[in-house]
Amino acid sequence: MKAVDLPVNVARVEGRNPAVEAYRILQDALNGGKFPAGERLPGERALATQLGVSRATLRQVLSALADAGRIQPSPYRGWFVAEQQIVHEPNRLRGFTEIAQELGLEATARIVRVGLRLPTLAEAESLGIDTAQQVVDIVRVRYLDAVPTSVEYSSVPEARVPGLASMDLTDQSLYTVLRERYDIIGMRCDYELLAEPADRTVSGFLGIPQGSPVLVGYQMTYDQNERCFDIGKQVYRGNAYRFKASLFRF
Repeated sequence: MKAVDLPVNVARVEGRNPAVEAYRILQDALNGGKFPAGERLPGERALATQLGVSRATLRQVLSALADAGRIQPSPYRGWFVAEQQIVHEPNRLRGFTEIAQELGLEATARIVRVGLRLPTLAEAESLGIDTAQQVVDIVRVRYLDAVPTSVEYSSVPEARVPGLASMDLTDQSLYTVLRERYDIIGMRCDYELLAEPADRTVSGFLGIPQGSPVLVGYQMTYDQNERCFDIGKQVYRGNAYRFKASLFRF
């Protein structure tokens, strides 16, 4: 088992809270990639000794790191580094590629389907088009550092994006293409998040057992002119998504 290359023993840092110092050092070790995602941390006894804290203090630190989504416990096995997560924050509209860049990860995609079809009545009403007008139907599996993380479904009015259906969107940001090629800028998104079981198709795409919990974000995105241009959803592996918010009492 790999030992943590600690720059300082927290018990020797005069005037500082050992728990806070232990948290900082472990957080720096995680940020620095000393433990890759999915790797088990050293045992609590060894880790407490390396950090110069009691096991009780160490458990507080590990619990705090788990609450922050950095590690996760496995019964009878220890603590493991959590997989990188997509973090959505209220009132901040970002695409998959933008989030990946902020995490320092590589966002890639596999095209499942790109083609034209007629919209449903509900889609046509939301997009402000006639049911006889086609939409570009896009389905992609998205990856973070080669790990399948989500399945994206998008429906965009074909009249607004001529030629999009024939473009190679494999590793491109859809919203970047829409902005640069069609002057469609995503400014607002109505978003609803639900927990659902993975169906057979999604489980195959994400490499998880059928029925596993997934988080599904249903979205309607509006442009700079308050016109809805994209209706779709993102299906995330349950351990790959975290919703972060500040709540206030009014």
